[in-house]
Amino acid sequence: MNKVRLGVIGPGLVWERVHEQELKRFTDKFEIAAFCARSDKSKKKVEKEYPGIPFYRDYKVMLKEPFIDAVIIMTPIPMNPVIAGEALDAGKDVFVEKPLATNSADAGKLIKKEKNSGRKIFVLEQFVHRKFTDRMIEIINSGKIGDILMFERVYHGYIGTKKEDEMNYGNTEWRMKPEYPLGMLMDGGIHEIAALSKIFGKPRSVFATGVKYRQDSYGDYDYESMIFEYKNNLIGTFCNSYYLNGKKNCLIIRGTKGLAYYEEGLTVTVEENNGGRDIINLKGESPYDLMWGNFVDCLDKGIRPYYTSDKALDDLEIFEAIGKSLKEGVRVTVAG
Repeated sequence: MNKVRLGVIGPGLVWERVHEQELKRFTDKFEIAAFCARSDKSKKKVEKEYPGIPFYRDYKVMLKEPFIDAVIIMTPIPMNPVIAGEALDAGKDVFVEKPLATNSADAGKLIKKEKNSGRKIFVLEQFVHRKFTDRMIEIINSGKIGDILMFERVYHGYIGTKKEDEMNYGNTEWRMKPEYPLGMLMDGGIHEIAALSKIFGKPRSVFATGVKYRQDSYGDYDYESMIFEYKNNLIGTFCNSYYLNGKKNCLIIRGTKGLAYYEEGLTVTVEENNGGRDIINLKGESPYDLMWGNFVDCLDKGIRPYYTSDKALDDLEIFEAIGKSLKEGVRVTVAG
């Protein structure tokens, strides 16, 4: 394939920490063609690191440029569907940070635009590429642990202000004072919902409860617990926080013949009721590497990525059910 000439919109923390390095791995596939940002700080940094590359203050102006084939969007969440939609209208492919939008209605409109435009949306959701998700699916399909009746997912990881650390996501103003529902649960928890959806599919209903503890914002809840109900008698629990201690995160899947257990690391353990025990070693591959590798493969072959915009919409519908349950204290049916 010819090199994809990329317009970079919002070259902030996630650009510096992740995507800039990933694109350097694929210089034969991508060319950085332009940047767009509002701040003088970003402008100075870009001009120093990428001298001579065009810089824009207004993304609308940049989208008109014929030398740009696609854009990578790393702006505050509410801007994702706005800029992505205008990029599709301008005939550009779109690489956009998760979640696709703050609600399913906006995501649905964007997907309709994607299909009508003939362009592609690539959602920057790396957790679906983590190796343990594939191993768990293989274990379930093997029948080793029988019919799956329950799972327990715990994911805690502190995100908050660390003024001494300029590369800390918690220092981001739009995260500290979010203008989107569910705060850190939507910004970070979307990764977990995407991974759980890959393994178990879309739940039928959800019941959720949550608590606000800290006073420095980051959204309406600091820790949440959710119960998901699926078909075939499967029930799952998901405990999530971006305030509590981040150790002892795990996923346990329990079936009629045994269980499969993953704790953050490089092994999955299978324990069968008959006494059999197997430890599966995982490769230490970066999910970002795998995600961008998938994108390159899709561009080479003209196919859609694994985590399609439709999957991203399904996950937003799960979030809307979670939000309704948190607010009303009732079990909520998931749309779709």
